[in-house]
Amino acid sequence: MPKVINLFFHLLILFKFNYLQSESSSSFAFITNQESNKLDIINLKTRTKVNEIEIGLKPAGISINKNKGIIYISNPGSNNIAEFTKSNNVINKIKSGKSPLGLFYSEDDKLIVSNWYDNQITIINTNNKKIIEEVEVGRSPAGVYLSKSNNNIFVANKEDNNVTVLDSENFKFIKNIKVEKSPFGVFSNEGIDFLVVTNVQSNSISIINKQSLNVVKTIKVGKWPYYAAFDNYKKKLYVTNQRSDSISVIDMNTYKRIKTLVDICEYPEGIDISYNENLLVVACWFEDNIILLDLDSLDEIKKIRTSGGPRAFGNFILE
Repeated sequence: MPKVINLFFHLLILFKFNYLQSESSSSFAFITNQESNKLDIINLKTRTKVNEIEIGLKPAGISINKNKGIIYISNPGSNNIAEFTKSNNVINKIKSGKSPLGLFYSEDDKLIVSNWYDNQITIINTNNKKIIEEVEVGRSPAGVYLSKSNNNIFVANKEDNNVTVLDSENFKFIKNIKVEKSPFGVFSNEGIDFLVVTNVQSNSISIINKQSLNVVKTIKVGKWPYYAAFDNYKKKLYVTNQRSDSISVIDMNTYKRIKTLVDICEYPEGIDISYNENLLVVACWFEDNIILLDLDSLDEIKKIRTSGGPRAFGNFILE
């Protein structure tokens, strides 16, 4: 009998070890749902939803501290930021301005927040949860990005049709960059020298050089572009078009639109890439699901039901 018990516990420990090892090696998508007030957690390795969590009122924006596995979510309906630690499911609430929307976590433990109704950004120290600075920008600020290469903060001002550039060290104004109508999403990463701005009511994107701070190209896409993702290896940009139910594919070597993925889903919004799982992940607001596309063929692999009104505004994959 003791041998049987020992064997049982040995198998249990082995199972738990393999499970935890599988969990730690998985890629996860964190999907904000503005209708259900929940954060959905999707395991991209198993392609299943593993959890849904009450996170705040009308959650929309997201940014991730990938070194520590901490997820930040903007709650425009409750005027705060939720700080979620996946490892132990701890949720903290951080005060921000009115209707926080766009988020960007910088590696010096600062969180940049756009406050839609305050016409300003808030900079928060993520260690002590205190506001460091509040800076006026343009009307209805949405997407934000901080470029480490030149220490500039970029903020899309939807009602002013421009992008404000600030110095991230002293938060001083540098420049307003004129773009087309209703800029909303702002996308870039440190491996590229350009910034992408989605101009919702012009059905276009603006490509901004992060060093010269000038628009180098304006490209027509579908109706109401929302956000973008860039494949660092194939040099292709993917733009979700809300009212066209499509994704525009752009060759960033030539700045040419080379393909349109039509009838993707109703109101595609947030989009991000998992290199580990070779997936393009898209949040479909009106369908209450996310879709997984093969990053090579761009064929649909699977739809996964969400808790209601997925937005996923920002980079939402942790791997």
